[in-house]
Amino acid sequence: MVETTFTITNSGKTDLVIVKAQGSCGCTVPTWPKEPIKPGATGEIDVKFNTSGKPGRQSKTVTLTTNTVKGKELLTVRGDVNPKAKK
Repeated sequence: MVETTFTITNSGKTDLVIVKAQGSCGCTVPTWPKEPIKPGATGEIDVKFNTSGKPGRQSKTVTLTTNTVKGKELLTVRGDVNPKAKK
């Protein structure tokens, strides 16, 4: 299991609302702020990725459903997963 945190800054003039955050697969689980992020303020989105059984180059996304102009924003997690050495 690996974890990373994305820091989101609201550069808009109104509250930023993240309605939903969804991973591209069941192995990618995001946790996001449920309260609006005020203009100029920051919020954190934690993403946990279960690497078990997924060796090699990986690229997973988290889709944020928001009140932004686009309505959807994407976060991407990329990395190389090295299998554990056999004992």
